[in-house]
Amino acid sequence: MKKSALLCILSLLCACTSEVERLAVSNQEQAINNYISKQMDADETIQLVANNGSYRLIKTPGNAPEAAAGDSVRFYYIAYVFSQGKGMAFDTNRDTLGFTPRIDNGQGVVGTGQYIPGLDNGLTGMKTGEKAEVIFPASQGFGNRSVGVVPPLSALLFEVEMIRVKK
Repeated sequence: MKKSALLCILSLLCACTSEVERLAVSNQEQAINNYISKQMDADETIQLVANNGSYRLIKTPGNAPEAAAGDSVRFYYIAYVFSQGKGMAFDTNRDTLGFTPRIDNGQGVVGTGQYIPGLDNGLTGMKTGEKAEVIFPASQGFGNRSVGVVPPLSALLFEVEMIRVKK
């Protein structure tokens, strides 16, 4: 009897946690959509690219080549916890913020799972010289895990400058 009651309580807790996560991601997607709308209203030259739950706001278009799955890339980035825009910076591979890069040095292969899904999706299609903001909800980032100073269920925003794409 005690085991079945405990299992029932655990499944209710799991169901509640899943519902909390779904609600958080839904709220993040709304906040991301609002942010994107404001950015595009403020600057009509910004281009939007959506890819599997990740959004890329192209601030400065690049030129060929375009990053595709399996391509080697080199990029600069500053990573923020998204909070109606750029919230707290938590990582970068530029020396301007005084961070030692924790996620990556900005060099790797796109589309192979080397990066969290939202960043991987955002890098796919970027062209050499392109500067963009890549934004995505927690479901495309660290999910319900706390990573360093990033709280669980955090949407993320990466400022990215693509330096090189090698086919």
